[in-house]
Amino acid sequence: MSAGSVEKASIRQMLKEKLGCTDQDFIKPLPQPTAWSRPFWEGTKQHKLLLKKCTACGHIDHPPYLYCTACSSEGAEWVEASGKAKLYAYAVNTYSVPFPFIEDLPYVLAMVDLPEGPRMISNIVGRSPQELRNGMELEVVFDQVSPDVVLPKWRPVKG
Repeated sequence: MSAGSVEKASIRQMLKEKLGCTDQDFIKPLPQPTAWSRPFWEGTKQHKLLLKKCTACGHIDHPPYLYCTACSSEGAEWVEASGKAKLYAYAVNTYSVPFPFIEDLPYVLAMVDLPEGPRMISNIVGRSPQELRNGMELEVVFDQVSPDVVLPKWRPVKG
């Protein structure tokens, strides 16, 4: 067992002892796909970042909506994104998070700009928060968080 996993286990144990938490309190919420977002989530399982593009005006929405937010058309197609982005802004969470996320501290929550147009909210992984800079180039990575759910996350491009 690594030092990090020992530390996380002790945090969980301390919360159980001091606050009466149970294992149920540490279960992370997972995305609940809707009829109009299901293709996005199915794409992540294949390590593809799919975006919903309006067939009437070409606008790309993320998160996917039932209709186009630019022209209100319901006509859409799914297109594969480049998997590239630029870091727009980020915050480093170091404390005061719900119990399911306490073992992940510190973690980075970010807004990233995709070249296809949308701005996405996700996590930045693979670098210490001190190394992050707004405007830096990112690439998508996929995190299998359960047997049925894969989350897109972002890491700085090596270079």
